[in-house]
Amino acid sequence: MRMAIKDVKFMNKEAYLLKDISLTLCDCEEHMKAIKYEDVYMNYRDFKNPDVENTRFPSIIFAFYNIVFNLNKIPSPEELIKEYYAINSDDFILQGESIIYYDKTFLKKHIDARILRTYPSLVRDYHFYLMLVQSNCFDKVIYSCKTDISGKDIIIKHNNIEYQISLFVETKRSGFFKNLKNKYRHSYDNEIQLPLDLNRAEKCGDFYVYGLNEIEKIKRIIL
Repeated sequence: MRMAIKDVKFMNKEAYLLKDISLTLCDCEEHMKAIKYEDVYMNYRDFKNPDVENTRFPSIIFAFYNIVFNLNKIPSPEELIKEYYAINSDDFILQGESIIYYDKTFLKKHIDARILRTYPSLVRDYHFYLMLVQSNCFDKVIYSCKTDISGKDIIIKHNNIEYQISLFVETKRSGFFKNLKNKYRHSYDNEIQLPLDLNRAEKCGDFYVYGLNEIEKIKRIIL
């Protein structure tokens, strides 16, 4: 679907494209229900390599949101993997079943597995972003890949106050790393932390998602 361009802005050596996007919460959920993530991940779940886990590869979020932005859809796992290597083709050299990244060689299946482990959280976070937008309760709901990498998952602006929404699965491991971030990396005013308990979370297709309870929690804090 062709989407109307609202603005093209050039600033020094950067350029920005602003356009309407028609992907709704309902559209997102239909895409999620059609994606057989668990079937795909089953073939990769045992492929976890310490060298891959400890290497700082290019962020996966740009590949995910490049598809959302350009194709107005939630990418399938296979589409995300393909897009990730496509947009990072200057950094990755594919040789058979291996990937060369800055003179180090990794098995591609190990990197693919890492992408697939990250994938559900990308889908879940964008789904929640659309829930916040559809609620029509806040002046602005903002997602940015750049601010996400810096630790701000979603930003809400309301009554001239900015709130940072932190989204993470509630596990001992995630709690440990969240505490480290709180201590050393991120110190935000008006941060709202939303841990997700997978034992109680709703599901949309194969994906655990945030629900109306989390929307109500944010509304109680902000409104």
